[in-house]
Amino acid sequence: MTARKEQLKWVLSVLLGVLTLDQASKAIVRLTLEMGSPGREDVFFQFVLHRNVGLVGGAFSGLPLVAIIASPIALAILIYLFRHLQPSSRWQSAAYGAILGGAFGNMIDRVLFGGVTDFLQFHFLFIPFDFPWKYFPAFNLADAAIDIGVVVLVVTWNTGVGKNAASTV
Repeated sequence: MTARKEQLKWVLSVLLGVLTLDQASKAIVRLTLEMGSPGREDVFFQFVLHRNVGLVGGAFSGLPLVAIIASPIALAILIYLFRHLQPSSRWQSAAYGAILGGAFGNMIDRVLFGGVTDFLQFHFLFIPFDFPWKYFPAFNLADAAIDIGVVVLVVTWNTGVGKNAASTV
């Protein structure tokens, strides 16, 4: 199998895995939690149900057109980046698949539900001084996959990590 075909196999496998886990987790949350139910202040982490019509952390929530325009722009950037991945790097292939899987998972939510289903919430109310995000914005598995994928791509891009690493992942 050529390096590009092997790369595509990894990208598609991770993409489908992330997309499946993301959509299944969101479906379970939508069935079991109530939208906008009050969070608890006695725990550091909780499951909540939020609909995010904006971008990361709810940015541009009042401008839904920005979120609609940002998705195809991000997808175009991803398509461009694919040409520059190292075909023999499973790390980069897996990272790219995670980013795509997360992006598609959130796009599906925007189309079907008018916003992204977020359900993982951390808060920092135990910290005695004030700062902007005492409640960290709710997020989902797609967001986590995108973040982790971006970090892995940045680390492996020009560092040599992942070069000729077909057997390391």
